[in-house]
Amino acid sequence: MIDTKCRAKFQPIFNMMAKQLVMLNITPKSITWLAFGVGTLASFFAAGGWMISSILSLWLSGLLDVLDGTVARLTGKTSKGGAYMDLILDRMVEAIYILGFTYRFPQANYAYFLFYIVVIFNFTTFIVAGALFENNGVKSMHYDIGIAERTETFIVFTLMALLPSYIFPILMTFNAIILMTGIIRFRVVLKYCKSME
Repeated sequence: MIDTKCRAKFQPIFNMMAKQLVMLNITPKSITWLAFGVGTLASFFAAGGWMISSILSLWLSGLLDVLDGTVARLTGKTSKGGAYMDLILDRMVEAIYILGFTYRFPQANYAYFLFYIVVIFNFTTFIVAGALFENNGVKSMHYDIGIAERTETFIVFTLMALLPSYIFPILMTFNAIILMTGIIRFRVVLKYCKSME
């Protein structure tokens, strides 16, 4: 929700940064893979207990994730394939980041397992909505707004890194929010399908 509500306010800054990357002839696909690599590095930092490095790497990965799409739009290189690759690698960063916590703080394993389950459910409803609904936005596919988006996820991961004694309640609360997001979208998709019968 933060992404959707606040993106327009920060987009001019992202545009300036993206223009610098365009001048360096860095492709959107390269930025997407770099975001994945930096996000994976954040997981290794978390597993090793270097939480400040982990948080900084995580947010850098998030920034790069914003810039790949911005560069694609500035250079006219947007594509459905790029959008899907971006979405999948985003989820992989989140999954790998949780693996780092699983190694470092195994006492919250139940919350981690539930995270994977609700993310699969939520992401599936997101992809189905993206495939079904007409795209009226600037992205390469329909982007269905949710309560829990990327920024909320990174805020939760940051809280987990800073407050390891509270990982279980923090992540369980977020799991409930992700589940709620998926249920709302699931109902919208079902309603749409019924209207098309």
